[in-house]
Amino acid sequence: MKNNISIPDELFRLKIKELAEEVRIKFAKKGLSDIFDILSESAFLIRKPLDIEGLSGFITYFEGHFIVYLNSNFTLGHERYTGAHELYHIIYNEDILKKEKVFIDKDKYIEEEKKADVFAAEFLMPEDYVKEIFYKFVNVDKQKIEPKHIVRMHNFFKVSYKAMLKRLVQFDLCSLDKYAELIDIASLKNKDKLQSLTKEEGYSINLIVPSKENYIPKEYLIYVKANYENGKVSYDELKKTLDFIGLSPEELGYVEN
Repeated sequence: MKNNISIPDELFRLKIKELAEEVRIKFAKKGLSDIFDILSESAFLIRKPLDIEGLSGFITYFEGHFIVYLNSNFTLGHERYTGAHELYHIIYNEDILKKEKVFIDKDKYIEEEKKADVFAAEFLMPEDYVKEIFYKFVNVDKQKIEPKHIVRMHNFFKVSYKAMLKRLVQFDLCSLDKYAELIDIASLKNKDKLQSLTKEEGYSINLIVPSKENYIPKEYLIYVKANYENGKVSYDELKKTLDFIGLSPEELGYVEN
């Protein structure tokens, strides 16, 4: 890793880059490019606010299905990055997920977590395209990068300001010396400044604020209801499962017998 901003070793990155390209092409053939659409195709995607500090999201395997939960209390840009991270686990950690049944143990599978983080960057911000857009919309010396340039780039790739800045440093489009100066505006204390700059550049602030999205796929509810009605799960299990997505059996017309 380079310095303290966690830029991966180049050889390691290039190996993961190949995986990301394969996955991107696979879904492009289906007409899918947005990370949320891809996750909906690959798993039961749930996006809901979750008041657990530090938990961006998780993936689990239940009754033959992957379930991805994204915490929409985080900014939309961050949420999209988390989604791409979880996509790596779906594609490349299927055996682990089926074995563990619940969440991937980050301490136990440190290497896979690193790969998932690098995959997210490679998937959402492809190297060649980042460079193409940089020279098209920014095109300044790496020592002269300003926050407004990062704003243009991260809005184009629909990721967070911080993730985009790290990517530009990684490709030597922004100097490492400038990182500390440029990252400051992305801090919580400066969120108003970043929002103002974003509006000045003509963009919506959607990517830099929590979406608070409440999205539950219809397939998930159909699946849960069918399991209960077929006697595969008890009323208590049904209650726990629905509580997970903020519903109750009564809301779906079920009462305890």
